[in-house]
Amino acid sequence: MKTRHFPSEPNSLVVGSGLTGAAIAMMKPEVVLLDKARKPGGRVSTKVSQVSGARFDIGATMFCDQMEVNWMGKVSSYNLFEIWKTCGVKIDTKPIYDLHHHYPTLGMESIVGSMLVDKTYKQSMTLKSLSQTNENEWSLNFHSHLENQSTEMVTNKVFLTLPIPQIVSIFESSDIEPKLDRWIKFLQPYNEYRKTLVSFLSWKDWKPNFESFGLKPEEPIPVSTILDRGEDWEYQSWESIKYPMDLTKGDGSSLLVQFSSLFSETHFDPWMDAEKKPNSFYQEMLIQGVNEKWSAPPPDEIWNHRWKFAQTQMPLLGREGALQLDKEEFAEWKSLCQETGITILGDWLFGSKLERIVGGVYFLAHNDLL
Repeated sequence: MKTRHFPSEPNSLVVGSGLTGAAIAMMKPEVVLLDKARKPGGRVSTKVSQVSGARFDIGATMFCDQMEVNWMGKVSSYNLFEIWKTCGVKIDTKPIYDLHHHYPTLGMESIVGSMLVDKTYKQSMTLKSLSQTNENEWSLNFHSHLENQSTEMVTNKVFLTLPIPQIVSIFESSDIEPKLDRWIKFLQPYNEYRKTLVSFLSWKDWKPNFESFGLKPEEPIPVSTILDRGEDWEYQSWESIKYPMDLTKGDGSSLLVQFSSLFSETHFDPWMDAEKKPNSFYQEMLIQGVNEKWSAPPPDEIWNHRWKFAQTQMPLLGREGALQLDKEEFAEWKSLCQETGITILGDWLFGSKLERIVGGVYFLAHNDLL
C-alpha cells in the first residue's frame, strides 16, 4: 500500500469531485479532491448525442442566478455570477426560461470543469475506509482503479461530499470510532433519496411545432421546458433548443425526459441494458409516449440513464427558499464538523439546486464555517 501525506493544512482533502467538491475547491485552492468517477461533474453531467452531435444535460438542465441565506435572523442575497467572478471562474452562459435562469453554452458539466481549473484532483479513486491515527490526523484508504492498487492518504481534515448511503457504508467498513458513530446517527434523518429515471430521445429530420405547445425557441429568452409535477413524464426539456444540432443542419430535435419519483421507483432496475438502451417494452413505451404527447415519429436515438441518488427528500437547510442556518440541526452539524475533523456536505445539507450548493459553500467559507 502506498502512503501519501498532504501538507498539514486544514480543509486539505475532499472526497467527491461533483458540484459540492468543486465549490469547496473553488473557495479553498489548497484542497486536494479525490473521486471514484472517471471525470468530474457528478449529477451535473453533460453527454453528446450520437445522432445529432448536440450536447444534452442528464441531471440539472439549468440554474438560477439568485439564492438567499437566512442566518442570525437576517436574510442575505447572493448572485452566482458575482460569486464566480470573485473567485476568478469564467462560464459562458445564455438565459433560458426567464431572466434569472441560465445554462452554459458548453453544457452544465462545464460549470464543474470551470471551477476546477488549476485545482488538484484525481479521479477513479474509491474511498474504502478511514481511521484516526492521532487526535488531529485522519488516514484514508482508497482503491485506485487506474493503478489497481490500494493507496493510503493522510490529512488533518476531511471533507466528504458523497451521497449519505455511501458515506455510511464507508464508516461501517472502518473501525467504528465514537466520532464516526455520531455522524451515522446524525445523518440518519437525511438518508432518504429519490430515484430518477432519464430518457434522451433525438430525431434527425423531425421537430415539433414548438409554438403550438406553448414553447418559444426563437425568443431572446427561450422557453424549452414543461414541468408536470407528479405525472409520469414529469419534466421535459427540449435540449435541441439549448444546443445546436450540428449533424442535422437544424432539421432535427432532441428531448430529455426526467420521470417522476413513483415511476422511477417502479421501473428502476429493468430500465436499461449495459449500453443504456431500453429493452423492447420500454422502447415501445417511449415511442408511444412521444407520439401521444408531441405527435412525434419513432426517434432515431433512445438513450436511458438512471440516478440512484437523484436528490435527498428532506435537506437539512430546506428544499426551497433561503437556506435556513438558524436551525438547531445546523448548529449540531457545525459542532460535529469541529469535534470530529470530518465535514460532510452535499445536497442532503443544501438541497439539490445548483445555486443553493455553490452559494451555500461560498457563504460557509466566507463566514469561517468550513
